[in-house]
Amino acid sequence: MTELVAEFASVVEGRELGGDVSRGASAARVYKQLTKQRSDNATSGVLFGAEGAQQRHDGKWWQSESDTWDLLARLYEQRQQRRDVAMDDNMDASTDDDATLSDFVRAQDLLERDGQLAEYVEVRRWLEDTAREFQPVETRKGYLFYTRRSIRTQDTADSNAMSDNTQLVTDIDPDASSRQRRDIAIEDHEYTTSLLRTLFEYVRRGRMSDAMALCVESDEPWRAASMKGGLFWRDPQLEDAESTDRVGGNINRNLWKHACAALAHDTGNDSYERALYAALSGRVDEVLTVCVTWNDFVWAHVNAVIEMRMDHGLRGACVYEQAPATSFAHVQSRRTCATDMAQVFDIVESLDGCVQNEARDPLRRLQRALATNAFAEYVEEFAQALSPETDVRMVRVVAHASLCVRQSGAELPEPAVSAVLEAYVDRLARDHDELVAAYVAQMPTERQTHVYAQFVQMLNVSRDHRMQLLQRAERHGLDTHAVCRAATLAGVQPDDLLDSSDPSDSSDPSDQFELSEPSEPITNTEQRQVRALEWTTSSSHLYPYALAQ
Repeated sequence: MTELVAEFASVVEGRELGGDVSRGASAARVYKQLTKQRSDNATSGVLFGAEGAQQRHDGKWWQSESDTWDLLARLYEQRQQRRDVAMDDNMDASTDDDATLSDFVRAQDLLERDGQLAEYVEVRRWLEDTAREFQPVETRKGYLFYTRRSIRTQDTADSNAMSDNTQLVTDIDPDASSRQRRDIAIEDHEYTTSLLRTLFEYVRRGRMSDAMALCVESDEPWRAASMKGGLFWRDPQLEDAESTDRVGGNINRNLWKHACAALAHDTGNDSYERALYAALSGRVDEVLTVCVTWNDFVWAHVNAVIEMRMDHGLRGACVYEQAPATSFAHVQSRRTCATDMAQVFDIVESLDGCVQNEARDPLRRLQRALATNAFAEYVEEFAQALSPETDVRMVRVVAHASLCVRQSGAELPEPAVSAVLEAYVDRLARDHDELVAAYVAQMPTERQTHVYAQFVQMLNVSRDHRMQLLQRAERHGLDTHAVCRAATLAGVQPDDLLDSSDPSDSSDPSDQFELSEPSEPITNTEQRQVRALEWTTSSSHLYPYALAQ
């Protein structure tokens, strides 16, 4: 932990970033790598018993923190770029009414104009990239191998041998089972179930190309064709008359989505097949039945919101007449789809069991704030809830996240950010006093002198160490003369004066001092007051102030 604290501080000081103009997102990426290394170390060579349980718990924390930094870097880099592009006069240009453009171009234009939708897509990518690992099914050549073999043996076997296979299909094609209302061989059924689950898990992780490749390699290419219908139709010659690229995508994508919804709605299909086509069509009903983790549930709802908003955004002028989909009215989703990111998290947090418990995790709450662009409100709430019992890891995370967000150009409430930084400084002062100056320098100027003076005057260290702390403060741009004067004043005054906040008290502080007898031992307070004068001797410019004191 000590090493990590120093590594985070080096990023704050800028040693890891050089002259990177997008320091907020770049710093978050460095934090992601640092915490990912801790996660990998914690999960490698896991021990048994209580020590092993703690090791796994630590690994889970580091992985979740690494995912949080990843989300922050993705979203705030995108938001910063959008603010830069917003200054372009062409930003208002729209292709909504241009009927000569293909769906692909119109979808790209929609994502450029609708910053919120673009963020939702990035959140979905993040949820896909951070999904739990799974074991895909192995590739098997030969469609319905065991069923095919059983059909061949039926022609040569006697009636007694055939009795076990009378319920099997007699044809080998994808529709044979539903058409004949018969089963396939148990071995083929088990493989198909595993295949469908793998296809869903691939789609769940944004690995559509892997899903289609698995279908082709397993001699089931029609499944790949059924999933490929989601590609937006594109005619390159509509964009460039001299283009020689081929037309691609699905010109009737809306009709395809209704067909996928019908497959998902059919209760006779496998649960993972229903979830697969529900995800492709933007439904949530069937996807939720196979969700396990918080990440899964959020992805299901975010995916539905994106598809709904894409459909709504692409309505209007079109170069072709779309095929009607009125025959699919019976497959409407039973659940009310969320309309924005905040509603998605509200729905997931209302679930029972382990998902609700995971949603209450501190890092999950921070991830929600980042995804909903509500980090400013989150920092204020976090600052108000600060106490000595607050997890020091969360203080570190929120402090550095605040710096990243602020460096990306977003506005944050300075009092709240300062409160979080001061809480982190208070914890650093115990074991890492050499790092304090780097964080105090991130506070507003009017707070820097007070906070650093309070920090240094409470240290019971040698004079050489005190001077080193002043040198660090000077390197970070603090007004060391003002710090020394404030530290001296705070040190020589009695504690009851330091605690007094009554501005109407105009009495002379010297009237409250009492002289001690020479024979009396020096108290800790008196020793602190004497040593406070050391600050005024750190520079010749402070000698007059030292004499005055």
